[in-house]
Amino acid sequence: MLVILIIKQKLFRYIIVLAILFGIAGLLFLLFQTTKTEGVLGKLTVTLDPGHGGVDGGTSDQQGNLEKNINLTIALKVRQQLQQSGVRVVLTRDRDTDLAPFIMGRTGRHRRDLLGRIKKALAARSFCLVSIHCDSSVDTGKQGAVVFYNYLSESSKELAGLIQEELNLVQDKPGDIAPGKYFIIRQKALTGVLVEVGFLSNPNDAIKLQSDQYQELLAGAISKGVLRYCRKALGNGE
Repeated sequence: MLVILIIKQKLFRYIIVLAILFGIAGLLFLLFQTTKTEGVLGKLTVTLDPGHGGVDGGTSDQQGNLEKNINLTIALKVRQQLQQSGVRVVLTRDRDTDLAPFIMGRTGRHRRDLLGRIKKALAARSFCLVSIHCDSSVDTGKQGAVVFYNYLSESSKELAGLIQEELNLVQDKPGDIAPGKYFIIRQKALTGVLVEVGFLSNPNDAIKLQSDQYQELLAGAISKGVLRYCRKALGNGE
């Protein structure tokens, strides 16, 4: 009886040791795979474009909160989250400025500003570009985030769809992607999308867009959508 008990104790110890070894091996494999994925993602550059800035405040809510500030805050949060996954990130602006300052006697400031943003994205050899904006409408009932894609680009449509899927998980009313003719994303050499994170003309959206917690949720959703697109393009699934 004593011999059987000793054998059982030894067997139990062997099982524990094996379980620990398998557990360590599993953790090492997971760590290797994560490092490998992040290493591949590090070869990609994503350009984030916080819309407006400087003299161009964009739209605003009834309290006077300007779109340009919300766009920048969310873009900075997206940058932080993407960088944590190993992606290289370029911002068209990282402070309250525009890319085509007002020059007395010269027209076309808005166009020059957009060209400056596109130039930055192209110079960085961006894998994709995500332009972040807030929307506004005379219909104050319109709400929620919507992603616009280049209607001439299947890759743009795919990226928009992945981001929209993630955004729909954090907002009250699911939205649908839509084709857009925006100049910033209508570039043959760029896979670009424009994300309208909400309507400042809608009282509910306007309040949420001032919330740091909701901004984090939006940034997380945009980041996840971009990462899914990057991994899928690299053949690493979603």
